[in-house]
Amino acid sequence: MEHPYFPQNLLFRVPPMQSARREAEDEAAKKAMAPQEPEEGERGGVVKRRKAAEATDVTMELGILDCPVCYHPLQPPIFQCAVGHVVCSSCLAKLTDRCHSYSITTGYNRCHIIEHVVDSTKVSCFYGDLGCTEKITYYEKEDNEKVCPHGPCFWPETDCSFRGSTVMLHEHFASVHKWHCVRLSYNKAYRFRIAQGSTVLQGEDGHLFLVNMVLEPVGGLISLFSVQPNINESKYMCKLAISSPELSYYQVSQFQTRSTNLFDGLPKDCFLFVVPKVLLRDTGTNATASVSVTLTHHKCHAQVTAY
Repeated sequence: MEHPYFPQNLLFRVPPMQSARREAEDEAAKKAMAPQEPEEGERGGVVKRRKAAEATDVTMELGILDCPVCYHPLQPPIFQCAVGHVVCSSCLAKLTDRCHSYSITTGYNRCHIIEHVVDSTKVSCFYGDLGCTEKITYYEKEDNEKVCPHGPCFWPETDCSFRGSTVMLHEHFASVHKWHCVRLSYNKAYRFRIAQGSTVLQGEDGHLFLVNMVLEPVGGLISLFSVQPNINESKYMCKLAISSPELSYYQVSQFQTRSTNLFDGLPKDCFLFVVPKVLLRDTGTNATASVSVTLTHHKCHAQVTAY
């Protein structure tokens, strides 16, 4: 049945001009919704936002990232007063809601933008000249210096001002001062004869040890040190033993090695193992003790046997 007002054979046609206009509007809408590429030479916010995640080297006065009260590097959480001054959380507790600059009563709120800034600010390690290439968050720089494996070690005697990494120190021992250096594999026994003075031991991972013997009227006093830039708890244990089948004599001691960077010379507060004079070969400054050393990484048992 035909509609009384709209016969079935009636077709609605959009005029050509109106159809073209609609297509143009649709195309414009699509372009507006699509991501826009910046024009050549554009340096506006679009480019900056796209590069926001990229690291960029900048130069700035790092002092502005220090707390103005305690002068330590700011680290989250960071707080800002109503005037605009920031303080670290430690100093905030001491200010009792007062601005440290104007001494006026004020409240403090978290300053997230400065927290983002300090979290994103990276600096070179202090020991870059010794081979470290790490980039550290500014407020962690001081803590990193205490554990950086590239930190300096020193020549243990006052006649030399050497300062360098353990790799440099090993080369300095051998090439400049002609100290006897022995390279060892872990978990393997190595025998050598130690004379008065120091002998350098180098593990297969490059870790350095010093075996030192001092002659006393009672015999030879042997000590063993772990040489490392960070003076913390050593990961190496030392087991020393001496024996003489002819004298039916056997002596053994086990202890944790003392770690040192040699800044103050050879440590004095260390375990001393006594080799009886009767077990030394030769006398006087020519006296030597034959030793066997076995080093083990991590849970180390450095076994030194004199016979």
